[in-house]
Amino acid sequence: MQDSVSDDELRKLIQEKAEEHNLPPELLLDIYEAEREVVNMDRRRSILKDVGALLEEEVDS
Repeated sequence: MQDSVSDDELRKLIQEKAEEHNLPPELLLDIYEAEREVVNMDRRRSILKDVGALLEEEVDS
């Protein structure tokens, strides 16, 4: 699945918001990347948990 906003568009938007709020754009970009990594890790962890539960259910039956 592809993001609806390109990386370049995202960077431009983050830079605009950083200037608007007098923040360093690099800080907002770093925060965004950190949040994106956490979301991706949560999804992976959730998938593994679901697969584990399905395997346990199959073994138990």
